[in-house]
Amino acid sequence: MNFWGFTPEYFEQTELMFSDFVKANYDSIKAEFYIPFAIDNLINSKSASVKVLRSDAKWFGVTYKEDKPLVIEKLAQLIKAGVYPAKLWK
Repeated sequence: MNFWGFTPEYFEQTELMFSDFVKANYDSIKAEFYIPFAIDNLINSKSASVKVLRSDAKWFGVTYKEDKPLVIEKLAQLIKAGVYPAKLWK
């Protein structure tokens, strides 16, 4: 699974890319602006670098409404174990 964290410069650098993407795809309801493609473009142009952080943590996805009960259960387990804060937004 990929999890991206960006500095404010990323958004400044990709603003033009996104504007061009919207202009090129204004009539395509299924068009997507892929973050990995933007990152690849920035790396190849020497405008950015990427640092990979590894984790042994297990992930679980939240894609469908049917995923909600499992996610609630897993978060409760992580909170009980002290791995995840009970109040994330203090």
